[in-house]
Amino acid sequence: MACNNDQFLEQNTPKNEPLRGKYMKSFGYHSLMRRMPTVFSEITGLLKAKQFNLANKEEINNVIDKLELLLSEILNNNPLRKIDSTSTLSLMWNQILEKKFNSDSVVTWFETEWLFTENYLYIRLKEIFEKTKTLQNYDPFKQLKYNAFDESETTMIAIAEFLIIQFSKKELDITSLKALFNQMLKICLWGNRFDLSLNIGKSKNITEDPLEAIVSLDKYILADHSDEIWNTLNVSTDKSPKIIDIILDNSAYELFTDMCLADFFVTYGFAEVVVFHGKSIPWYVSDVTKPDFEHFLNRLEKQCTSSALQKIGNRWNNYYTAGKFVIECEEFWTLPHCYSAMANEDSELYKKLGTSQLLIFKGDLNYRKLIGDINWEPSTTFKDALCRFQPTAVVALRTLKCDCVCGLNSDYETKIDENDKDNNYLSSTNYWQVNGKYAVVHLSK
Repeated sequence: MACNNDQFLEQNTPKNEPLRGKYMKSFGYHSLMRRMPTVFSEITGLLKAKQFNLANKEEINNVIDKLELLLSEILNNNPLRKIDSTSTLSLMWNQILEKKFNSDSVVTWFETEWLFTENYLYIRLKEIFEKTKTLQNYDPFKQLKYNAFDESETTMIAIAEFLIIQFSKKELDITSLKALFNQMLKICLWGNRFDLSLNIGKSKNITEDPLEAIVSLDKYILADHSDEIWNTLNVSTDKSPKIIDIILDNSAYELFTDMCLADFFVTYGFAEVVVFHGKSIPWYVSDVTKPDFEHFLNRLEKQCTSSALQKIGNRWNNYYTAGKFVIECEEFWTLPHCYSAMANEDSELYKKLGTSQLLIFKGDLNYRKLIGDINWEPSTTFKDALCRFQPTAVVALRTLKCDCVCGLNSDYETKIDENDKDNNYLSSTNYWQVNGKYAVVHLSK
């Protein structure tokens, strides 16, 4: 099925419709047509670097050939197919695909909802490696995640030195405690800027002073429910044990900032347990898996030369050993479902999340799944966009990296224009929605 211009529309995604790659002014089109070839090139380059092992050279070449075929499928807008695998996750995907084929007359890379096809890409990548003898458990993005850790180490040291001093002050008055919470929340929010899947697999050197940065970046937050989140944390509850869940996005620096916020909750009694939710397989280049999570903790404590990182790594490893930090990687997060479908598609997970004090969803993919990946009117409230997904209080911390957003005040255009008065962002295909410069802090309860 050759790709032709008649299949695409020279427009943005219509309002209140799901994002699709066929809309040429959408980030979905850009992602499938422009970003994916570079991501594939990164994977291929890392595989070729492994060819020092002659025993699996032929296998690696075979994997590279299959990657090229998969990329060709995408760029030629071929129909999707079922996953050739008997893994539990693949069988779940095939049931979903069967329903999709029966309900939609056309199921191709650009015609189908972008959220669906982008998630489908990563299970197809997993299929390729599963078919090998020596690379079945290979994470094609592992080295990129390790590199991202190296390039953010200076900033992590600065935060660790700050935390060690702050968290030694167990008795803080309410004003100081709220101020520290706001700092931790904003550090966690802006940690989401560094997304390898959106930087085409290339990490950035992070050298800014994080405590100064969060102050200067406040003007780029287009919706800020920080006060409401603080009030929610301080409401007494009969839930026991006190649990807060963080649904993770990226590894390396962002994971570090997530653990900073989690440590705040544990240190000051807002939670007895923080449950982190990661991905069950390598996903979206830099998303956290359980091996990433455990490697990250061990690297902080045992491989970093900074005494501050060693101390904070030791502290967090102790939390992990004691069950104060928990990592769970449910299959649901690697399925294409929007979260409004969770109550029906995974009622056990929905019920489990309902026992939490607070659910904190990090990053762009989680945000898209929370609000259905729909091009809402920006004034649509976050609660309405969740489409009745409300197992408990829901927080979204997200820097904007694709063209769907909700919960903005009526003056958001004025705010953007003031920040970017020398650039006509509002007339340039919603550039402000995709460049990671702006952010939202949402709460629904």
